Amino acid sequence: MKRRKKLFLFLVSVIIFYGCNPSWDVTLYSQKIRGSNKIIYQYDAWGGRDSHQSGFAILDSAEEFNMSKITSLPGSYFAEAPRKDYIKLIQVNGGKNPTTAKDTILNPSKHYFKNIKGIKFEITEYNDTYGSSPMNTGLMEYEFETIKETNDRLIFENVTHKAGIELPSKISFAKGNITIFEDTTGRIHRIIIEKFIRMKGEIYKPTKPLEIVPDQAIIGFATFYFIPKKLLYSSAFTNEGIFKQVRK
Repeated sequence: MKRRKKLFLFLVSVIIFYGCNPSWDVTLYSQKIRGSNKIIYQYDAWGGRDSHQSGFAILDSAEEFNMSKITSLPGSYFAEAPRKDYIKLIQVNGGKNPTTAKDTILNPSKHYFKNIKGIKFEITEYNDTYGSSPMNTGLMEYEFETIKETNDRLIFENVTHKAGIELPSKISFAKGNITIFEDTTGRIHRIIIEKFIRMKGEIYKPTKPLEIVPDQAIIGFATFYFIPKKLLYSSAFTNEGIFKQVRK
């Protein structure tokens, strides 16, 4: 009986240990901060007991990424290209707003500062809106022929529309929220850009059936896919302000 009790306690301790200390399967993207030895990581990690964590973290270039040691940044969007001593973040909190149009506002819900790894962070939080925009948020898709990189922007030229809102044939985006999606050879399949949306427009009201309500606040994100028409490799770009996948 004592042996069974000891075996039971041992099995319980093993389960607790592995439940609390999962072996993480992590997908990592990283970008450098211009003029700094700091690296920003974007992580998507799966551990034991179906645990899942995702977000951003910042480390010195000499530090190895480790899920047990990182501190997640208090935001999911860079309001401007990260600088070596100052980073502006935006966080959109899902499900925080009431479900009526009159209670949905464009004003921030919080605004504060933090110091992380010797960098001053300015964080602005918003609550999401009660409906989705039929045009301004969600996934947009385009093709392009040429692209240029400057210190703080990517410039797409000869852009053609596939899905979403129409864009000019030449358009640029600030660095910070740009991710290069490539295969193992470095060939780029698409360049992904996240854009924070804060405006008045049309939204879907969550009723059955759905109805469109004009002149309503929109707080959310648009995701732009830019697909190269010609063969393009990630080595053509720096990773200063641009996320590239970390491969082991």
